[in-house]
Amino acid sequence: MKILFLTRRFIDGDNVSEYVKALAEKATEKGHKAVILAFEDNENYTVDQKVRVERVPLHYEGDSLYSWSMMLNNEMKERARKYLDKEDFDIVHANDWLTVPGATAVGKYFEKPIVLTVHSTENQRGFNDPNSEVISEMEWKGCKEADKILVNSEDTYNSLKHDLDVQDHKIKVLNPLADNWQDSVLNTYEDLLKTEDKLIGE
Repeated sequence: MKILFLTRRFIDGDNVSEYVKALAEKATEKGHKAVILAFEDNENYTVDQKVRVERVPLHYEGDSLYSWSMMLNNEMKERARKYLDKEDFDIVHANDWLTVPGATAVGKYFEKPIVLTVHSTENQRGFNDPNSEVISEMEWKGCKEADKILVNSEDTYNSLKHDLDVQDHKIKVLNPLADNWQDSVLNTYEDLLKTEDKLIGE
């Protein structure tokens, strides 16, 4: 199994980065292949050498995090397509709204299952960004397009259900502090692939 992770940042100590790193390292430990696609910010990161990290440069500055992220997603899509035209993969795993456009475009283009981890919602963050409404809409779209949505807390689970109207069966609650929580995610990947194979067979 080959997994493509999309994350805005990949640096030591960042919560989302550490989450992605833990999943990628567990996947390679189990004999799978993991590729991480992230912004080239020249920050340090430490990860097992079996995990491939692809850095995407962005030579533009947006007038907000939202506009900057949209430009980054365009670059991510192009890098992913060039890379994946040469080498196949099985799952695309996005992290938060910041990578939703790139992940959904790549997943649809290659007809692969999409997993989305929502680490928090804009509702939870308090709608303090000038682009909060469009960010929340992006979260809704990501949840709609994803085949499975992972969350790390009951609060985020409740926000998805009540603020974004996400169907319960699409959400899986994880405890990243539990032993071997990564195995639960790998099982989710495998279940999605089995479902896909079944649908193709029908």
